[in-house]
Amino acid sequence: MMFKRFLFGGGLASLCLLSSCGEDKNTSEEIRPGTYEVSGRAETFVTGSTLSLRVLDAGLQASGKQYAVTVSDNLGSFSFASQEYETPYVELEANGYFFNPVKGDLSSGTLVLRGVEDLSECETANVNILTHLKGQRVKTLVKQGIKYAEANAQAQNELLSAFGLQKYAGTDVSQFSFTGGTEESDALIAVSSLLLSFSQDEAELTQYLGRLSREMGENGKFSEETIKQMRENLKYLSSSLPYIRERMIEYYKESGLDIRVNDLTRFFDWDNDGIAGNEVLEEGQVVTLETTELNVPNEGGDYTIHFSSPIPLYLEPMEDGPSVIDPDTFWKDMYEGGETVDIVLDKEIEGQRLILRLGKLNSRSDKVFMVNLYDCLNNVLGSVKITQLGDKNAVLPRLGESSKYVVSAMALSLAEGFSRMNLIEQYYHYNKDASFVTQRVSSTNSEISDMWNSFYTVNNRNLMFKDAEAERLSIYQEYCGVFSALYYYYMVVVWGDVPYINDYQGVNLNIPRTSQNDILDKLEKDLLASIDYFEEKRNRSLSGDTNDYFFLSKDVARILLADVYMYRGKYGQAEGLLAKVVENNFYALDASDYSKPETINRLLEEGDGPETVFAVYTDRGTRSGVTVSVPPVVPVMTYTDVVLSYAECLYKNGKASEAQLRVNEVKSEKKLQVISGNVLDEIRDIRMRTLLYGISNFAFMKRNGFAESVYGVEKYRLLWPIPQRELEVNPSMTPNPGY
Repeated sequence: MMFKRFLFGGGLASLCLLSSCGEDKNTSEEIRPGTYEVSGRAETFVTGSTLSLRVLDAGLQASGKQYAVTVSDNLGSFSFASQEYETPYVELEANGYFFNPVKGDLSSGTLVLRGVEDLSECETANVNILTHLKGQRVKTLVKQGIKYAEANAQAQNELLSAFGLQKYAGTDVSQFSFTGGTEESDALIAVSSLLLSFSQDEAELTQYLGRLSREMGENGKFSEETIKQMRENLKYLSSSLPYIRERMIEYYKESGLDIRVNDLTRFFDWDNDGIAGNEVLEEGQVVTLETTELNVPNEGGDYTIHFSSPIPLYLEPMEDGPSVIDPDTFWKDMYEGGETVDIVLDKEIEGQRLILRLGKLNSRSDKVFMVNLYDCLNNVLGSVKITQLGDKNAVLPRLGESSKYVVSAMALSLAEGFSRMNLIEQYYHYNKDASFVTQRVSSTNSEISDMWNSFYTVNNRNLMFKDAEAERLSIYQEYCGVFSALYYYYMVVVWGDVPYINDYQGVNLNIPRTSQNDILDKLEKDLLASIDYFEEKRNRSLSGDTNDYFFLSKDVARILLADVYMYRGKYGQAEGLLAKVVENNFYALDASDYSKPETINRLLEEGDGPETVFAVYTDRGTRSGVTVSVPPVVPVMTYTDVVLSYAECLYKNGKASEAQLRVNEVKSEKKLQVISGNVLDEIRDIRMRTLLYGISNFAFMKRNGFAESVYGVEKYRLLWPIPQRELEVNPSMTPNPGY
């Protein structure tokens, strides 16, 4: 937003009404000596600070007489014994350590603050930042021939107007006190905090306050450079105001004094109109809208909503108010085609009317979004919820550059997780021969830890993308949901209960485990919804195109949902899903043997094969010598796995002969000689021979009761260990039994 200039000044005719703490006296009277007992507070200066009093002549120049006392408590209290002074004009100077509410601690260096006072008006005077800034201006005006009372009033008005606080100019700033519990007290805390935020170094702060004092003294206002600096300081300070309020209350409470501090945001000129505090609602004031919901057809329309507000409202957060919301330029090209596929909305405020003009929504799904009305402090004072109907025939926009970047990062983390999972499955596969599980599968194993970290990394990236996209067209939500289901399903298979995080939380190291049944219930729901939303096509994940990778087919969702159903013993529901995949004829069995490097290398070199449903590229590498290796491609879903799982469902559902036919198809294409006790045993043996580099065998062995005998492991090893690092950093995490 563009800033308005600060407003300064005021007519001298009104300034003479100012009084320090009593009736104004005629300053044209002859100045005579007087006896005064001076006391007050050096605000937030601590015990042991020095308070000096210099007697000034009629021109406010030092007369040469000076007195000093020590601050007696942490309230900054000081007192001079009653004595006679040649003139009523004095300059008070506080020098010492002080409590800094911005830092929340005592200063590490000393500070000097001053104030010029007329003791004939009041013998009680405080020294604070405002008196420091006003003093030099009073001296300048008196030097120009203006009587003290008028000079003091003018300086007072100019200073407080510079901060938009001119409504408090009727009380001399020497009577402002942090402990007063008044609005003047809050104004003093606000200005002090703003200026103290310039630097935590007391030497730099002293120079800064000296510059402000000179500028105010010479011109009755601050320079444009200083005003700009104050605005920058206010940006920094805005989010800290609640803490500053708490610190002030706590500091004085420790000194035995209960004080009241109001909401400090009301004492800053956020919109730079020259008046602080007129940007927010007063107590009892409200904003009302004639409607708070709109249902809009797909083609859009024009709408006018009347509202009532006693203060100006804005359609976007202010640039320089508290909790500044910066434009998120990273997502500007979330969709290929940019604004042509985004929500078409023009909005404006005319008087007390909110005018909305919505264009056609190029989205398959309905879009729900909010239009907020803000005050100058970024508080939302009113909202209109808009629901615009989608168009089921709309073309789904492809990923824009920023989306491609995030999806590529997701793919890398997902591949890392699946490659580590495959490696550990190989440990189980070869355990009878080499005792890999006993030797290597532990909570301190790096592959276990890497897999865990990779899946939660991709989850964070996925949720970040999902949340950002939900605020725009909300058309990729189902795709994000299926990717989430993909890694969470396998996490449940190997770890059981795991922390289920379904909203972006940033860094949170205290998340308990979620019941695997609750997780699987959520996965079923998401996968069912996605099947209706996705396109019926052959899936391509190894084409090298990020869009191909992200826009999954219906079959991917069907296969994953069937896996969930089978893991939960729901073979009837799983059978129908896998039957549809088979009927679609997008994939075909071939001689691929996923236990041989040549098959994996062919996928690496040629991309998707006839059997490939979903696969991920990984980094090449080996583990544990020659036998166990990380494949460059992990075939997560293959048509071999689909047909074998379909045969498993048929067998479980009492259709053994049909199941045998499907098993025979696999044996024929791969030229396998496998004869076992029953169909399920044959499926087991085929999997062991052909799917070494996949990640589906462990789940199959678990759900069919083969794992302990096939792998030669104890029952507790049907769950993998929680990484030791997770147990150390997450107070809510518990280990799996046996580890």
